[in-house]
Amino acid sequence: MISSADIEEIRDLFLRQAAAETAHDIEAIDAVLARTPWGQPDPVNFVARAYRFWGREAVLDHFRTIFTDTWQFQLDEKAIRVMPLSPDVAHIYAPTRITAGPAGKPASTYQFHVNEFAIRTADGWRISAIIPVPAQ
Repeated sequence: MISSADIEEIRDLFLRQAAAETAHDIEAIDAVLARTPWGQPDPVNFVARAYRFWGREAVLDHFRTIFTDTWQFQLDEKAIRVMPLSPDVAHIYAPTRITAGPAGKPASTYQFHVNEFAIRTADGWRISAIIPVPAQ
């Protein structure tokens, strides 16, 4: 069963991820993504309308690329929802504004319904899936 302390830990995990994205902090992104023991399947993925990244390293490489440009992750903290799915899996939902664009050029802001899945690992709760859905 997921406790209220788990819910707060998952929420804090998501807030750390959001702060890391805005700060372009790849080490902090690395710290929030799930790791699995050697020989087990990698559960990390990032699926969006325009692309799909499978595996932890592919997701980190995606963030390394977008962090060379303008990238800001703004969420409505009051609207974050953490919904337990099983004792070891939770769904995170957050309406989010993402400002993105080529470095040195005007950026655009987009609305997304960000959906993520957190899994309980030996290291605590970590993100396994990132699924931003355009709101417009």
